[in-house]
Amino acid sequence: MNTNWCKICVIGLGNTLLQDDGIGVRTMEAIKARYGFEPRIGLLDGGTAGLDLLPVIEHYEKVLFVDAVDAAQPSGAIVMIEGNAIPSFLSTQGSVHHMGLSDLLFAARMADSLPAEVCLIGIQPECVDIGLEITETLKKGLDLLVATVVERLQEWGVSPLPLPISSCIQK
Repeated sequence: MNTNWCKICVIGLGNTLLQDDGIGVRTMEAIKARYGFEPRIGLLDGGTAGLDLLPVIEHYEKVLFVDAVDAAQPSGAIVMIEGNAIPSFLSTQGSVHHMGLSDLLFAARMADSLPAEVCLIGIQPECVDIGLEITETLKKGLDLLVATVVERLQEWGVSPLPLPISSCIQK
């Protein structure tokens, strides 16, 4: 194995049955439809898996989580939290399921399997009521959220390849 080959995983979190809470999963769907990646890049729908993601993240050097985040900002605002700031941020701000992410990061640290770099890119939800569709506010913010994730990956040395438009159209 090439030791210069850093393994990176992007994990979309959220519950797609609770409107905007599913934005992390919807973001992963958009990224997969728009970009191609080299094999060292993992793209995962983490849903509400929480601690079940522990055996997954331990295999990566860098992990980027995408999720709805209650950052006490206007709906659609994007935030980026990194490293040790993630658990403390989540414990003070709260959310529908962020305890799962805090628990995951704590367990990984205790098991000495926390990736070298961890980043959370979140967007302030408007509504997390029961429903399958994200709100119009987050639909409008999805492109910027995707661009923010891609920009972070580029900072980590990843070059996503835009897919031809025809591959994004369902037949």
